[in-house]
Amino acid sequence: MFPLAPSDSARSRHRRLARARRADPLRAGAAKASEGEKGIALVLALTAIAILAVVLADMHEGTTAAYIVATTERDQLRAEYMARSGLNLTRLLVAQEPQIRVAVAPMYTMLTGRPPPMIPVWNFAEAILQPFCDYGGATSEGSGGFNFGIAEGLGDTGATCEIVSFGENSRININDPLSFEGNRQQVIVAMQTFGLIGGYLSPSPFDPLFEQADPDGNYTARLDFVSALIDWWDLDTDRTNFDPGAGTVTSSGAEDDIYQTFDDPYRARNAPLDSIEELRMIRGVGDDFWATFVEPNPDDPRSRTVTIYGSGAVNPNEAPPEVLLARVCSIIGLQPLCANPAEAAKFIQLFQTVRSIAPIPWFTHPRQFVEFIAGEGGPRDLYPMLSTFLGPGNPLLFTPVTLTPEQRNELDAVMVTAARIITIQVTGRSGRASVRARTVMNFHDRWTPPPPNAGTMPGLGIFYYYRLD
Repeated sequence: MFPLAPSDSARSRHRRLARARRADPLRAGAAKASEGEKGIALVLALTAIAILAVVLADMHEGTTAAYIVATTERDQLRAEYMARSGLNLTRLLVAQEPQIRVAVAPMYTMLTGRPPPMIPVWNFAEAILQPFCDYGGATSEGSGGFNFGIAEGLGDTGATCEIVSFGENSRININDPLSFEGNRQQVIVAMQTFGLIGGYLSPSPFDPLFEQADPDGNYTARLDFVSALIDWWDLDTDRTNFDPGAGTVTSSGAEDDIYQTFDDPYRARNAPLDSIEELRMIRGVGDDFWATFVEPNPDDPRSRTVTIYGSGAVNPNEAPPEVLLARVCSIIGLQPLCANPAEAAKFIQLFQTVRSIAPIPWFTHPRQFVEFIAGEGGPRDLYPMLSTFLGPGNPLLFTPVTLTPEQRNELDAVMVTAARIITIQVTGRSGRASVRARTVMNFHDRWTPPPPNAGTMPGLGIFYYYRLD
């Protein structure tokens, strides 16, 4: 077999290529290479597109992050100054209380037959200041006939604020009381604290708190806690012994023994507490105790039943009924109102109902509250009014207490119907930002700056405590 001879066309093509190579070898190589470059160009184009896409995505991410940071900082600033504005407006409202009292005096006198006490305007700060704190809510929910749209200086600021304020003397003072000295201040704090934690009730709903070991493995009974509390702020280093039956306080032993057994030992402060949080250092104050008596609702300071500010007197026009019950029982002893849980529940429920129906300060003077718990007073006083409305002997009425002249005088001394130290908490909100201003203000008109300063109480009060969160 012989191979086929190439055709004339093939031979002519080979001859032409040979002549082309001999004539211009470079052009022939370029023509051959152009066929492979077609694939490289596609790869380069795809690579360039991918790089541009990455750069664009990075620019978009950076721009978005910068925008979010800028809007967050803007909202944070709005929220902060909304909180500051709400605080200053509340201070201004409290400073105007004397003028407000004069305006409401005729209506109050017509209802009760006596002049009004200090009006707790701070309790109504959020409602009164709503046009400033929540302009949209004030105009949409009805404004009582007022057109806030034409008011100069009002308008939508893009932020809102929430105000919570109350008098500190509406809580039980567990710190060194300013109005009492010596052994008497220890007895007063011991007895009212013992009453607050259910010491006069048998059985008490708080018994389980004092029947279990704390995180350090120690058991703290009620009397142990009361003693540890007083030992923390009194000036000596002796352990306090409280006798609730006799109403006496004595000293013996060392107060720091229990603290020295801790893994991280320390000593009692032996000075007044500086903050509520310092209570965590005292023996027996664990999470359960804290959530029951100190701060049941961390977002609402009104849930507190104790305070470290104030003179030690309690305001019956504002204090929760549980606080009033603890204060009264620290003086009158084991009467049914203090020893019988059913009577205590009646007192609490009745007081809460009266305040929900008519949220006004019912007592011009402390003696009116003393008459209330004793079931005394005229036709327009609270207990006779309730007795007439519900009917004598109604099971909803608590059994009045029996008071000696000494007990009456003691109750008059530890009650007050005015508030001079006020907690104001304002939360400003804008977008997702939230800023909380927590303050304790002193509005006492007899306060003067310590030497070498001079002057009188500023109209808007002075700061005891100030914190921004």
